Amino acid sequence: MTCRRPPHIPQRRPVYIGCEGASEASYAGVLQDMLRDGDLAVHLEIQELGPGAGDPLARIEMAVRRLAHLRRTRTAPAERFALLDADQAAQDLQRAERARRLAADNNITIIWQDPCFEAVLLRHLEGHATRRPPDTPEAGRALVRAWPEYNKPMSRAGLARRIDRASVLRAAAVEPELEALLRCLGLI
Repeated sequence: MTCRRPPHIPQRRPVYIGCEGASEASYAGVLQDMLRDGDLAVHLEIQELGPGAGDPLARIEMAVRRLAHLRRTRTAPAERFALLDADQAAQDLQRAERARRLAADNNITIIWQDPCFEAVLLRHLEGHATRRPPDTPEAGRALVRAWPEYNKPMSRAGLARRIDRASVLRAAAVEPELEALLRCLGLI
């Protein structure tokens, strides 16, 4: 009787994604599914930063605390991103600048969703890649007009019914920060 070695399973490279809310966490989950389907050895450490935090600075502070906790319990991912709404940053420019500095000091790349997640999600849809709603309420209305089934927060499964790799690449073509994330993950 011969012993068979188990197949080598490559270690997955961890990437941290801090999410402003449940919608962004669902979106990051869709990206994780794309990584799995593409057999890419990347694991996303997805954390929602919304509960208990308000503006971008509070969310980045929360991300820094959570990354410190990861460092104490296991290795914290070297590649780190945070999905944050630009309209929140515009409400207090000084705190937004502090958030940018704190993120840079902790190697966190902020992906500013301009003006909000719904506007970026709209740019995933065919025929809407260049749409730039002026504010969050209009972004929400435009998204619902283009995608009547959309409900906030949309679940991972709900997003996956409409958001595929082609739509993610479509949005990345007009969102340089999203493109940088996708390059890091190996989806581009």
